[in-house]
Amino acid sequence: MKSQSFELKNIYIDSVGIVVSKREKEGPLGKYFNKYISDYYFDCDTFEKAQIKLSKTAIVEALLNSKYEINDIELAVGGDLSNQIFSSTSSIKEFMFPYIGNYAACACGVLSIIIASIYINQTNIENALTFTSSHLCVSERQFRYPNEYANICKDSTTSTITGACAIILTNKEKNIKVSKATVGKVIDVLSKNVNDMGTCMAYAAIDTFTTHLLNNNETLDDYDLIVTGDLSKVGSCVFIDELKDKYIGIESKYFDCGNNIYKSDQNTFSGGSGPACVMCVTFSYIYKMLQKQKINKVLIIATGALHSQISFQQKESIPCIAHAIVLEVIK
Repeated sequence: MKSQSFELKNIYIDSVGIVVSKREKEGPLGKYFNKYISDYYFDCDTFEKAQIKLSKTAIVEALLNSKYEINDIELAVGGDLSNQIFSSTSSIKEFMFPYIGNYAACACGVLSIIIASIYINQTNIENALTFTSSHLCVSERQFRYPNEYANICKDSTTSTITGACAIILTNKEKNIKVSKATVGKVIDVLSKNVNDMGTCMAYAAIDTFTTHLLNNNETLDDYDLIVTGDLSKVGSCVFIDELKDKYIGIESKYFDCGNNIYKSDQNTFSGGSGPACVMCVTFSYIYKMLQKQKINKVLIIATGALHSQISFQQKESIPCIAHAIVLEVIK
């Protein structure tokens, strides 16, 4: 469906704010994370409050790195994994920005950018703030079992990253732009295994990837890098295996954020996941490569598993989504 994909006009990255936990800082991409916290409580008395503080910290960091003052921000768009996106709503309330909350599981960050970009294109506003966050202990307690239970995880289980990312978009020209977007369809391969979300999300990523290229009359050669959010070890293999015959050489251009954020000895099973995974990696490591023009055009595909606390307990299958944006260097 061609309406899934569209061009964005004059949408640029003005500034970025990222904060992660010590575990991400100790990973292979740690040098790209300048701001990190030493423990999961972040000087709070609950993990949920810590996630709110993470989100707020990233927002403040983006504002500090921007030419815009707090009163200049015309719209905020955000979402996360917590119940009723409570972390996002709580972290933004004191700023008094006009606010749109969204839920797309681990794809919240990219969907926020798409919504904000459309809003800038279709109205007279100049800028918008987008943000997301995730917290290992909050997500485990909500979707599986509290970490305090010491539940045994499977090798295919992904581990939610603890972090937050905020982006300020502007219609004033900068070095890197958001040039295109593709809104995903809900894909359900009837998997009920919450200990292997990478596999079911991989098929949503495949659908969005092929749809994006078809709708834009593009090929694999049009991109320097194809990035997925949190398919991790298992899901990344599915993604490549399903596409390698039709898209020759995709292995050399493929990068999964969850598969690269942790070292093999960090006890994170299949790798990283969570809304902050794709955003923190994309707007640190990938963003730096774009700024240095080591790469010039990247397709970012954020994936999300759309099950709920109740649905998986009732043995329902896991519907998935994948939303995509294109980041390009302005020459």
